[in-house]
Amino acid sequence: MPPETPPTRTTPPPIRYQDMAPTFPEGEIDVGALVPGDGPIELEIGFGRGAFLIGRAVAAPASRVIGVEIKSKWAHLVEQRRITLGLTNARAFGADIREVLPRFRPDASLARVFVHFPDPWWKKRHAKRRVLEDTLLDEVARLLTPGTGELFVQTDVEDRASELVALLRAHGAYRLSGDATSGLVSENTYGARSNREARAAADNLPVFRVLATRA
Repeated sequence: MPPETPPTRTTPPPIRYQDMAPTFPEGEIDVGALVPGDGPIELEIGFGRGAFLIGRAVAAPASRVIGVEIKSKWAHLVEQRRITLGLTNARAFGADIREVLPRFRPDASLARVFVHFPDPWWKKRHAKRRVLEDTLLDEVARLLTPGTGELFVQTDVEDRASELVALLRAHGAYRLSGDATSGLVSENTYGARSNREARAAADNLPVFRVLATRA
């Protein structure tokens, strides 16, 4: 008898998360139409594995929470988790916030913007990849409600927190709510933690927090 032919091994096709992650429509984006309801609209920039986005939607059921994440894998997986949990007051999208934020409308439509542990880029050649800079702060200021809208940022890099405080003080559209010298606040009062914040707490590592209100 002829020898048996060994079974052919096939490699499964790669998962194309970029085709699976929810995306924004073309042109101007009506943020009020992204999540049903009429509650205050909150935005998380770079939600990663989604612990804060999911936790905030649970902690603030009257709010509408929009998350934007540049990594398609996490945008897809977090959106699927949101659906499984039945959270109708949140949505997760895959996009580069620097591209979509200028298309958000209307002005003064956001109650809060959250940014957790951004910009892990140290080398000068990576400076262009940073999110928290003047252009983004301009767009956030345009979208936050004057007088009450909040920008809350957390980082485990003290120099990054100091740089942000300096940017906000020089910007003119924000009032810092923290210590008069450092510009920092001590607590996260929003009822949810990002994955990185939870890990820092478990490891007893410091977290530097900046809270600013739209002037």
